[in-house]
Amino acid sequence: MSVQGTAAAGSGGIIIGVVQKLDAKQHIIPEYHIEDSQHTSEVQRFEAAVAQARLALEQELDALSQHGHGNNLRPILEAHDLMLADPELHSGTVQCIHEENMNVEWALKRCLASFTQAFAHMDDAYLQSRQADIMQVGSRILNQLSAVKPTIFQTTSIIISPDFSPADVVGLWREGVAGFVTAQGGKDSHAMIVARGVGLTGLAGAQALWAQAKDGDRLIVDAERHTWILNPTPEQEQDYQAAVEALQKEQKALQDFVKQTPITQAFNMSLFANVEFVEEVVLANQYGVDGIGLFRTEFLFMQSETLPDEDVQYAYYQGIVQGMRGKPVTFRLLDVGADKLAHARTIFGDYDGENPALGLRGVRMLLHKPELLKTQLRAILRCAHEGDISVLVPMVVSAAEMVAVRKVMLEVQHALKLDKSIDLGCMIEVPAAALIAHDLAKVSDFFSIGSNDLVQYTLAVDRADEHVDYLYDASHPAIYNLIQMAAKAAQQHNIPVTVCGELAASKAWTQAFVDMKINALSMASSSVLMIRKHLSDLHNKL
Repeated sequence: MSVQGTAAAGSGGIIIGVVQKLDAKQHIIPEYHIEDSQHTSEVQRFEAAVAQARLALEQELDALSQHGHGNNLRPILEAHDLMLADPELHSGTVQCIHEENMNVEWALKRCLASFTQAFAHMDDAYLQSRQADIMQVGSRILNQLSAVKPTIFQTTSIIISPDFSPADVVGLWREGVAGFVTAQGGKDSHAMIVARGVGLTGLAGAQALWAQAKDGDRLIVDAERHTWILNPTPEQEQDYQAAVEALQKEQKALQDFVKQTPITQAFNMSLFANVEFVEEVVLANQYGVDGIGLFRTEFLFMQSETLPDEDVQYAYYQGIVQGMRGKPVTFRLLDVGADKLAHARTIFGDYDGENPALGLRGVRMLLHKPELLKTQLRAILRCAHEGDISVLVPMVVSAAEMVAVRKVMLEVQHALKLDKSIDLGCMIEVPAAALIAHDLAKVSDFFSIGSNDLVQYTLAVDRADEHVDYLYDASHPAIYNLIQMAAKAAQQHNIPVTVCGELAASKAWTQAFVDMKINALSMASSSVLMIRKHLSDLHNKL
């Protein structure tokens, strides 16, 4: 039966595909049908993975015993070994392979699901608690299977999970999935911003879909309207297939604007890309962007097992600058709180603020850890010989913060013997910054208005929380007034101003930005051609 619903947010596009849900351990399970002739080889893969899992478990037990730590864990690990040898686990998985032509990972997942469901309905609390052990045993086998054979995705796979991190989204995009859906998240969650950046279709905040969807279900994701249809009728699929073709035709027509300069009645408005990882540079160039208006450096830190040193950062930043082939690149300094880094204690020590969004993050954290700031500035400024770069300071609320960062940057420039002038910009993303924009303009070389956080902090609404998503309203008059205030201050002090974030890609705001004489807009690469065409249409109406 066809079921329809809505989501809190979408990353543009329309896709028709097959549901693939993630398990509790966030394994991305390859699901595909096999031929009858492959039954034997799939069973052999399963048996080999179980044997390897049992061997690894035995080695864990030996290692624990040698260090005198085996007494408490031994009963648990021995129970896992018994589960690995369970004939029902073996027969259930093999049955799915033979009778339903499932690949071994999919078959194992189906078998594990039936086991956990059975335990969940038991009256005994202890037996109910064994569900976690079953999933851990399944993870051991899946880990071995992934080592034996790489994950396989179908291009029609729509991956569904309770939530995705930005890194997860990047991984899905690299693997070539059709799209994704999360049960949690709002329209401007970090994961959705990354998805828009790479042009990966997705929905966030679709709780009802997560509860109802099963592996193999047909699914239509309409991210243009933030809706979904589970198990659509043939007529619904036919209608949406026509919509997909129309959208593809529209996207193809936008290619005419790749090399067109958006001319307004008074000046040229540059269109920049917001970028987070190296692969996005290729997309940015394909869309004909004028440069990178915001490179989020925190992705490198969030992905690293240890704190990236100067050389690691330099190599990463260098790839960005070289990839843009002389076009300007603005590096935003690390803007992350203690809740976002795996190795946060290395940076933050014992700091444990209750509200990371209002705590030690952005420039506050960098000035609190000057060596971290100095190392990042050295890595960025070493790229100055490669192209046109600038530095952007996040979460500024006072002119003193800009002065302090500039002092460190000048020290680094002197140490590097860098004679080239490097612009230092201030992010206007906190209402206080907009209210003192005249003071900040005196100590800044440019402004970048971070619209996502500006809306969040002005309206006191967590932009990643689907429960208050309806309050996250960029049309609130306070937002317009704050942006206009910052723009006027920049113009009076003769410094350029860029608007970055979701508002930059909103056609509803484009005319307002033209009227405010904003110098540039910086957005997801996939939105650049749409705004370039819109600017052209506005000019032609004059």
